[in-house]
Amino acid sequence: MSLNKMHLKTLLLLAEKDAYVKSVSFTTPILAQQLGTSQQSASRILIKMEKEGLIERRIFGRISYVKLTDKGINELKNLYIELKSIIERPMEVTLEGRVFSGMGEGAYYLSLEWYRRQIKEKFGFDPYPGTLNVNLLSKDAIENRELVKKHADIEVNGYHNSLRSYGRVRGIPATFNDKDICAILFIERTHYGGNVIEIISPIYLRGKYGLKDGDKVKVTVSLPPASIKSLEREIKIGMEK
Repeated sequence: MSLNKMHLKTLLLLAEKDAYVKSVSFTTPILAQQLGTSQQSASRILIKMEKEGLIERRIFGRISYVKLTDKGINELKNLYIELKSIIERPMEVTLEGRVFSGMGEGAYYLSLEWYRRQIKEKFGFDPYPGTLNVNLLSKDAIENRELVKKHADIEVNGYHNSLRSYGRVRGIPATFNDKDICAILFIERTHYGGNVIEIISPIYLRGKYGLKDGDKVKVTVSLPPASIKSLEREIKIGMEK
């Protein structure tokens, strides 16, 4: 059964009031206000939902006592399962951009044993001594970079010696051009803005793909699924029924 928007909204309102275990009182003016519609439309909605077997009603004067039927509960359960499968699915985010030459800082930092050892331990590969710099092409890609950055939870600690201090780095595993493992690094001290990503890999990506400045590449990140908890609170249905 395909529910229209108002029927679905009414089912959710009833579920929020625990109408799957008890009858709840409704007046059509109150329902109309909650649905953002007219009193006459609210009355027609309840009548139609009752005819379709989604709710049971007992009417006393101007007050309706409404309870979800098994059919109404099952409609919400089916919606919950469908939304849960969508929301809990890992999210693939693709960042596309063009390669450009940096200032050689990546090669310097990745030659330092402190950073290299941590990257090997935390990312599972020995990095080629250099980063591939990618200038993102679109507003969507730049916004997705911020989303990816929020999930970059692998931390490479900084350190300092008698000469200078070295900043920390956060990173996240990724896939380069749908083939090669890599990682995107978000470096604490960088000269680049929010339109650039810096990529490390166990292989020399420029060499493997014959990349020149201006060549277009893409990097894909699999982000964890969104939390379903808010949805569970929103749709309070009796899954144990």
